[in-house]
Amino acid sequence: MTRLLSLLSLVGTIALSNAIPTGDLPLSEPVEAERIDTSQAASYWTPPLKSNIQFILTGIPDVDEGYIRPTSGIYEVDMFYTPTETIQTMNQLGQKVICYFSAATAENWRDDYSQFNQADLGLELPDWPGEFYLDIRNDNVFKVIKARMDLAASKGCNAIEPDNVDVYSNVNGFSPAIVPADTIKYLHKVSAYARGLNMSVGIKNCVEILGDIFDDVDFAISEQCVQYHNCTAYANFTTAPRPGTIGKAVFEVEYVNYTYSGEWSDQGVALTPSLFRTNNVDFPGLTNEKLRRKLCNLDEAGVTLDNPYLKINTVIKTLALDGFVMFCDGSAEITKTKSVDRGQSGNSMMRRNWSREKMWRKMGGT
Repeated sequence: MTRLLSLLSLVGTIALSNAIPTGDLPLSEPVEAERIDTSQAASYWTPPLKSNIQFILTGIPDVDEGYIRPTSGIYEVDMFYTPTETIQTMNQLGQKVICYFSAATAENWRDDYSQFNQADLGLELPDWPGEFYLDIRNDNVFKVIKARMDLAASKGCNAIEPDNVDVYSNVNGFSPAIVPADTIKYLHKVSAYARGLNMSVGIKNCVEILGDIFDDVDFAISEQCVQYHNCTAYANFTTAPRPGTIGKAVFEVEYVNYTYSGEWSDQGVALTPSLFRTNNVDFPGLTNEKLRRKLCNLDEAGVTLDNPYLKINTVIKTLALDGFVMFCDGSAEITKTKSVDRGQSGNSMMRRNWSREKMWRKMGGT
């Protein structure tokens, strides 16, 4: 996620109020990069513009009993840890699966870490031992990431989210510096390869280059755009930025802390949603229904559950990104999950790359 002060310098044209912007998406300098034309054989799935989603990045969805809740239609899971059988069963249960992996950092607990060369590795991420920035300009880096995409395809992933490609916005240790144009070129290659394997491609954040990568991604993920006043950056993404294009799905994640004194169904559905008590320290004074309405932009003029703000699909999670999910209508469910075998990794399954504290530090916060 990207803090407001950084966005002001990077994307000065975005309105800080929640008004729909009148201009196009922010653009970086034009970049010449080879694209593979997939228009003739685009058989891969892409998320519908209006979709529900569930993110499970702590734990693995448990489908052993032949069901999964919620039946949101789309799940994002950790590509490495989620078994092939789980992904295939989720598909059989009618759920499309987006597979998450980092495409611009090397994590020393991943099985393929040794395949990176020393020259590929930059600085260690602050406060995250064992994770290092990658020089996405290196051929070997793309070779390893191609193998990751091959693995995702072999597991049955319908889409990928190659995270952390905004490495240009970090103090990463590379000289000459990685610039936005490098990420654009890199995403051209990543996208073409993934689509060639019949998987769609999503992007998280990278607000300052959304215009350049519009053709290379099939959906976008935003963290806390309400908190950081940058939801409008995605307006033309969902409504099509220029003639001849169509809008693409945007998934927005907002966070709460919660307690619940009601009962759950056997499949994890909250039976009395009105008994949820929620708060977010970034929105003092807002709790429960008022907080939910704020996070879902439901108090904006003309916005309804069927007509969401800027056509953005919002879900409410906890920072753990575990089985809990609340939707904008106030309903809530808990996906049954399994723990990751600790023998697979010396690190917690907690998805560190989605940590807002980490992103705040990298953008210069204190």
